[in-house]
Amino acid sequence: MGGLRAQGDVKDQVVSAIGSGNATALAKNMVANVDMTLPSASDYYSKAQAEQILRKFFDEHPPKGLSIVHEGTNRTGDSYYIGNLATAKGDFRVTFFLKKTGEAYQVKQLRIEAGRTDR
Repeated sequence: MGGLRAQGDVKDQVVSAIGSGNATALAKNMVANVDMTLPSASDYYSKAQAEQILRKFFDEHPPKGLSIVHEGTNRTGDSYYIGNLATAKGDFRVTFFLKKTGEAYQVKQLRIEAGRTDR
């Protein structure tokens, strides 16, 4: 790809990685220290730490797929995506932000929160 990864490509890679529970592929698209919130953890993590935490989450909640329901751009120009992650143990709301770093877009923030049960 010559170093330049278009925003849409990265978004698709991230959606695919989360939807299939591939923590390694997801970590490859993260900034060096990512702001991550999961039901069991919330902090800034290195890519390696984030990958381990995500692997544990995916092991405990095997994903069945991620569907994006909303996307936009915030005031600082970062793109954000909100979706529903279906897992074997229920649904989660996923939000991630992509920030352009150099020539590539990377995940700077990821939140996986318990889904609404009032639907």
